Amino acid sequence: MPKGSQKPKKNSTNDPPAIQVLPYLYLGPRTAASAAFCTAQGITHVLSIGSSPIATLPSITYERLSLVDDPSSSISEVSAKANTIILAVAKAGGKVLVHCSAAVSRSPTVVAAFLMQHREMSLRQALATLILARPAICPNTGFLTQLKEMEVGLRGVSTIELESLPLKREDRIAVLRD
Repeated sequence: MPKGSQKPKKNSTNDPPAIQVLPYLYLGPRTAASAAFCTAQGITHVLSIGSSPIATLPSITYERLSLVDDPSSSISEVSAKANTIILAVAKAGGKVLVHCSAAVSRSPTVVAAFLMQHREMSLRQALATLILARPAICPNTGFLTQLKEMEVGLRGVSTIELESLPLKREDRIAVLRD
């Protein structure tokens, strides 16, 4: 495993199948793209980051963006494409589920970037919003660095000083509540 890519245990049973971040935006693991969940939540679009959904329904529009969960992977192009998709779904009155394999690193990074760029949240606010609702979230060190750089570009300063988020859930929550 590349240095800096160590992650907490994936898909803990304490985490919900997916979280509703905004009225039109959900975040979850690959398993949240199930027909049952999507139908129950009124999901109209599924945006897969790196992994394909487990099921497909004819009533849902599916998009897939490639992103390897590696600290050296660039998030800028994927983030820009995801933002375009999410904004289009919101404008059309739909709901989008953004997922990756486990909703630990890739899809939370993309959603955090969206919140920073289009909801005017700081990086700290975006991560706190996501991690307090789904404590397993822990973007890899490279993604966190790129989110910090994005925040500096947007706000002139980064609100997160850490090089990586703590591996323990309770420590991640404590850091973001400070």
